Amino acid sequence: MFFKRTPQFQPLSDIPVRTTRDRDNPFLTSIALLSSDRLVVGDHDNRSVKLFDVVQDEVLHQLRVDSTPLSVCSLPGTRAAVALPFDNTILILNCDNELSIVNRITVQEDLQELRYSNGHLIVLYNFGKIEKLHMNGAVVRQTNLETSSLHIYLPLSVMTEGNVTSIYVGDYDNRRILRLDEDLQEQQVYPVPDGAEPWGVLAVEENQLLVSDRNDRLWQLDTTMGRWTHLKQKEWFKGAYTMAFCHDRHVLYFSVINAVKRFAIS
Repeated sequence: MFFKRTPQFQPLSDIPVRTTRDRDNPFLTSIALLSSDRLVVGDHDNRSVKLFDVVQDEVLHQLRVDSTPLSVCSLPGTRAAVALPFDNTILILNCDNELSIVNRITVQEDLQELRYSNGHLIVLYNFGKIEKLHMNGAVVRQTNLETSSLHIYLPLSVMTEGNVTSIYVGDYDNRRILRLDEDLQEQQVYPVPDGAEPWGVLAVEENQLLVSDRNDRLWQLDTTMGRWTHLKQKEWFKGAYTMAFCHDRHVLYFSVINAVKRFAIS
């Protein structure tokens, strides 16, 4: 169990993300763990996807893509999916030491986030539309999340335990976390604490979430009881908006604009 007690965080060195092929300073949009030693990163300003060895702290490969990558997620094996919202495209990449494109999926406009779940892609669009896709792009199911906002920032995370899949969506403007089932039906709503606005959401295990907020704080949400716990000082998680957790190494990774930071957790 990740949250048997309040976790302790030990800062580790940042992962260097600038490469010799970069034309501009990195502007990171998303990270995803492929394995305990491989991390894939989307770089907006360099229009690149980068593959890192997090043990050796080195870039293994950098792939320039047609437009800016906004969201990345890991797939089974050594693959990843990358959202290119300005092209209405999802790239499927082989990430076996080098990055190569193996498939392209065309989607609707305003693509914002994507995650993998049990042989499908969960795709989230601006204004609250969410779809479940086959890996060939065919739509299995779609729904619209209820929101009164004209524009919503919606971080996305998926957790599967046994036969139960939970999809968590952080509704930034309406200050809540939504839990959906695998049929995209709303199951529960978790209001966030006063003053918090969900910026990043990461399901680390069944019924346990990490949530970063716009005010540079990190929270634990126990979804069984709806209980929120503030975990750490603000300056440590300043600007954290996309996170990944390695269970094997007990390391939390998160990206800020120009770096990947990491903490050992005990």
